[in-house]
Amino acid sequence: MQYFGILETKYEEIFLTSSFMYFNKEDEVISSKELKQLIKTNKDRKKNIAATIFLYNPIVTPVGFDSNKYLLEQNFDQFGEYIELKCETYITTFKQAMKEKFEGKLVEIKNLFNLVEENIDASQLLMKFNADLETYNSAQNTEFDRDIMYLDAQNIIPAGKFVFFAWGEKINPKEFPYINDYAKLIYERTVQMGKKVAFVYKKEKTLQGSIELMQFASPTQYSKYKHAISHSIKKSFETIPPIPVAYE
Repeated sequence: MQYFGILETKYEEIFLTSSFMYFNKEDEVISSKELKQLIKTNKDRKKNIAATIFLYNPIVTPVGFDSNKYLLEQNFDQFGEYIELKCETYITTFKQAMKEKFEGKLVEIKNLFNLVEENIDASQLLMKFNADLETYNSAQNTEFDRDIMYLDAQNIIPAGKFVFFAWGEKINPKEFPYINDYAKLIYERTVQMGKKVAFVYKKEKTLQGSIELMQFASPTQYSKYKHAISHSIKKSFETIPPIPVAYE
């Protein structure tokens, strides 16, 4: 499998504004140029993109660069164009779960927040995101550039026949109501469009409870449940389209 994305930078921050996993055919390797041909027109996208995965935020590194060092200090200069990214961390979970069933197909990955940052769930950052999303649909300026940081939740059209939600279990509707509203709008639009929906959820929360809370387990969660979540993601993809699966 290969992973491609577009990185952009603004005010010393890095954002992943588009990304795709490509599940190679046997002995096949594609280039960024060939990837662009697969998504060149709406007809191409409809033919080649099998599904969409929604995550919380990206943690990515271009191939050939050090994952443990800040990218802006490594003379990286390929912003704004599709490049190959390392298949590591959470990407490996989806690679293992999906590789046998999506040969020759693309899966689009979208993020609630496009900021490339490991500790994005710190309260100070979430307060900024929440304030931004309160003003997102107004004429006011957002702190983070709305076009490279956020999704257009009201008009989003997820690609493919199904959508797998894995943005985690940290959305708190009481503390960050506008983040919750943003996530809920994306989920509800997906359902209204007739897309099949799947996710992994904590058994004690129940399936319906997880939907009400907009909390869908993520393979990025560093907790005692990490292996259980990864196992349940693989179980979800045993059937296509995938189905909601509980972990415990």
